[in-house]
Amino acid sequence: MHHSVAMEKGDLAALFRWLLLASAPLLGSCSEPYPPCNTPEMVVTAPYDPADGGIDGGITDAGVLDLCQRIVQRSVRIKECALVPADGGTVVRVVYADYCVGGRCPDGFRAAIRSSGTNELGMWLAGSAELEAASVDAFQILAGELTAHRAPARLVFAAREAAGDEARHARIMGALASRHGGSPRAVRVARRPTRDLEAIALENAVEGCVRETFAALVACRQARVATDPAIRAAMAGIAQDETRHATLAWAVARWADGQLSPAARGRVRQAREAARDALVAEVARPQVPALRDAAGLPDADEAVRLASALFENLARRPTS
Repeated sequence: MHHSVAMEKGDLAALFRWLLLASAPLLGSCSEPYPPCNTPEMVVTAPYDPADGGIDGGITDAGVLDLCQRIVQRSVRIKECALVPADGGTVVRVVYADYCVGGRCPDGFRAAIRSSGTNELGMWLAGSAELEAASVDAFQILAGELTAHRAPARLVFAAREAAGDEARHARIMGALASRHGGSPRAVRVARRPTRDLEAIALENAVEGCVRETFAALVACRQARVATDPAIRAAMAGIAQDETRHATLAWAVARWADGQLSPAARGRVRQAREAARDALVAEVARPQVPALRDAAGLPDADEAVRLASALFENLARRPTS
């Protein structure tokens, strides 16, 4: 897929329009929208070592929360995190759900304990607002790391501009969440030393070229068919911004490819392909109690078709 990084914003927007037109017969029949921020709960336990910190087992204990994040080893929405007795000892019990399908999650991201709300739409909007807030840090970090690696000024500027976009998106989605009974929680992003270029390229491949690109396509769909007028209006502007952010991800990928060794480029390509396959599997998961079609989300079958067609088309694009 690395040969498609030369695309411009207009190219990506045109591809999105074509994909959505191709699925037009489905747009009026989404009785069970795919709920990316309300995925099934998972439970995992692990032995507790007092040396890991956190002795009271309280959900507000930062040490226990960090321990739970290390156990899961990826960005998820932690719903329960506690120390519990088991067989004369203590284990860490983590209840979690995948956070959201789309968006750019930075390294060091810690999801909120729970996106609260009085209904599924409010919960979804609250989760979206949280992910938008995390994306602010993601682009700020990207801008700083691109600067450190002497990337072209246009990429640094675009990353900083995207951080401002995401701050605005977080405010918009937060207001919509409040209107629908949702309450976004604060997110935490641990700032770390500047990484090497391969690590930056790997994150950009997964979070930008795959997850954010698909999220931009879904946002375009929402701007067309969301039945809630406020959500539809909000997504019209957000979709344009997210398409620009996805284009930035591919531009960063093209620049990084030119700096990396052939072996490193191969590892980045493999990470992108693995992320693509993981995303398609995520959107195909069995439905949980459905969101209403107010948000304009695709159902699981359409989401799989859209994701598969998107990445097949990107892979076929010629090198420029």
